[in-house]
Amino acid sequence: MSIVRAAAGRPAVHADAAARVRAHRAAKARIDFTDDPKIKQTIAGIASELGCSEADVLRSITRFALTNRNWKQVGLYGSKGLQ
Repeated sequence: MSIVRAAAGRPAVHADAAARVRAHRAAKARIDFTDDPKIKQTIAGIASELGCSEADVLRSITRFALTNRNWKQVGLYGSKGLQ
């Protein structure tokens, strides 16, 4: 008679891969936008130089902008009608 032992390590947080994906999507919001190809090229260049993804660059830029400017008081930059 052999004894079956559970694998060592911490227990699984999610039941399966689909549950893991659902949990990630529930915890993260997705933003999609379009911009000038020059801006895209600049973001791609920064990502390449820093060795990270374009999404990482955009996350960093967004967090910096939200931390360092009171958008409600100052208004938008480059918005139609506000230039």
